[in-house]
Amino acid sequence: MLSLVWTCYNTSIRQVGPRYLNIASELRSKIIDGTLGANQVLPSEAVLSSVYEASRITIRKALEVLRQEGYVDSRQGFGWLVVSPPLRQRLGRFSTIEEQLAEMGVHPKRKVLDSEICAPPIQVSQVLGDREMLRVRRINLADDLPFARVTVWIPSTLAKDFSPDEYERSSFYELLTARRVLKRPLSRATQTISAIAISGDDAKLLGVPVGSPALRCLRTTYDSAGDAVLFSEYVFPGHLTEFVIELVGGAVSMAPSGLRLVD
Repeated sequence: MLSLVWTCYNTSIRQVGPRYLNIASELRSKIIDGTLGANQVLPSEAVLSSVYEASRITIRKALEVLRQEGYVDSRQGFGWLVVSPPLRQRLGRFSTIEEQLAEMGVHPKRKVLDSEICAPPIQVSQVLGDREMLRVRRINLADDLPFARVTVWIPSTLAKDFSPDEYERSSFYELLTARRVLKRPLSRATQTISAIAISGDDAKLLGVPVGSPALRCLRTTYDSAGDAVLFSEYVFPGHLTEFVIELVGGAVSMAPSGLRLVD
């Protein structure tokens, strides 16, 4: 995906002043005109060195210029990327990712990768039971950039009339409510968040290096009677999102309510 963007950059550099400043100018122009989008991971220094036919030292000096100007930064596990504040999601609020992104002025979109009716894995069956499930994998986009890989499991009896087009247009919260297939409304969810190293498949889908930091969120959604209805897995590249929780005074414990350490 990145190779198409970087194929001919060195042919358009105007040789005015030191080589590293010309490379920095070229990269700066690509950031300003949107060719290099917010939070996009740049090719490695070795790749840039080959593209621009310049030494690694020259490439590093060009990137340091852009870092000082606030255009790029380096992150452990990612390399160099275009600077943009991470998108914040608030914990303790029963809502979808798309709702929170829209409130921040970001355009959310879903892209379905695949879907099938199948038996659930053990982790899902322990929550939803051994019933036949609809499994939907999709990419969530924020302003057309990959933001999360999402897999949703739902009993097939609840989703038998849904179509793949609907999976992209609407969240399952919206579909279940609109179709009135639930006896009781959705009322709450529990979410477990852990740090992981991103796998090869997810790295390719999300445009980040294999093994780079990521957040894995497992969410179970319940109806008003306490019955589990949905099980979802989200994988977020670590540099793209922050989870925010509000701490209030008066609690006996110093630990935030609902949070726990993993043994």
